Amino acid sequence: MSEFELRLGASPAQVPTARQVTWPAPGRSGTLDFSLTPGLSELGAVPDRAIDLVRLAVGVFAADQLQKRSESTFTRSIDLRVQMLDPARFDNATLAAFADLLRSLSGDDWTIGVLADPVPRPPQAGPEPDVPAAARVALLSGGLDSFAGAVLSSQLREHTVYLGYRHLSPEAGAQNRILRWFKDSGHPLEFHEVSLSVAGKAEQTTRTRSLFFMALGVALAAARGAETLVVPENGFTSINIPLGEDRGGALTTRSTHPRTIDAFNALLAAIGIGVRVVNPHADQTKGELVRAAAAVAAVGFADVASATYSCAKPPQFFAGVSPVEPCGVCVACITRRAAFIEANVPDRTPYVSTKAGAWAGKAKFEAQRMEDAEAVRRAILIGFEPEDLLAIGPFPDAFDFDIGLDLCRRGLTELGRVPL
Repeated sequence: MSEFELRLGASPAQVPTARQVTWPAPGRSGTLDFSLTPGLSELGAVPDRAIDLVRLAVGVFAADQLQKRSESTFTRSIDLRVQMLDPARFDNATLAAFADLLRSLSGDDWTIGVLADPVPRPPQAGPEPDVPAAARVALLSGGLDSFAGAVLSSQLREHTVYLGYRHLSPEAGAQNRILRWFKDSGHPLEFHEVSLSVAGKAEQTTRTRSLFFMALGVALAAARGAETLVVPENGFTSINIPLGEDRGGALTTRSTHPRTIDAFNALLAAIGIGVRVVNPHADQTKGELVRAAAAVAAVGFADVASATYSCAKPPQFFAGVSPVEPCGVCVACITRRAAFIEANVPDRTPYVSTKAGAWAGKAKFEAQRMEDAEAVRRAILIGFEPEDLLAIGPFPDAFDFDIGLDLCRRGLTELGRVPL
């Protein structure tokens, strides 16, 4: 069992046996290099309970990054304590439900505890009088789905505030390109950007990053009077069927799985936050989502879509290419390539797998990075049956299995159009 404690600013440690994760005050160094201060004042007047939710998510994300998985087993045991403004809102039942959600997301065994922050915080100022209330907050990651979702959201003519988390330089570049395109099209977006890095990072997987991103979105929504947080993700990717016998369970990410969103909404209700997370594209494949956006988009949609970033396995350690270039052969890239084909939108993304000519690491890349392509081929040949969908549950009570089964089959059909 690995112990961690998240403490804020000048707050002293309360669990001396735990590894300390410090979220420092402005101008101070700590474990976290975060663009937000512990009171989240940069997002506006965030209620205490939403601040505590973000603290919980930040502590989880930091522990996830600091504790390396062993070579013999995927599962880790992590004990996390988080200093909060109002820990009484997080009773044992709520914390147990949260640990269960984390177990589903990361494949690890979590024990979560809350502590009272011993340092008084200055009271939050009220909302600025010239800051308009928002109808909704939407996540804008810089990926293809978030761009397509923003295009469709812009048609609603209701004020949406966008939040971007900047993790890799290509994601930041994609966000900037999207923002410029909307501005040039006459529909500038209100956008808040957040960055976070963890000193001493030891683990490469980032299974809890989506939870951290959603918690930030909820905090921004609560500060702006919005009751909805939009998480734009196509339904096929959200269900994320395991492509092969070795890709089930914890090896299949569930960042926006219907159960993840349902469990997160239950957590929000339990701690009294009046924001609900929705995915308006849960019944669409990626290609269907991109096609719908392209049908209403301004000139230049294909160029900006091609500049988005969706690669799950950038080609690190291969000579002759940038370590963050999209590989073209991970499941995320194959699904992206299929979406362009399905939507009949030109794909100008410079995938490594389609790079012309010889380059230093090409043979090694092709030998080591075609596993996902082979898994996709096998999945298409085998097909997808009702028992396959049941096996990757559980699902929320309201989930329609007939719709879900048809969605998965349409998604596999899309993948079959990609030359591999």
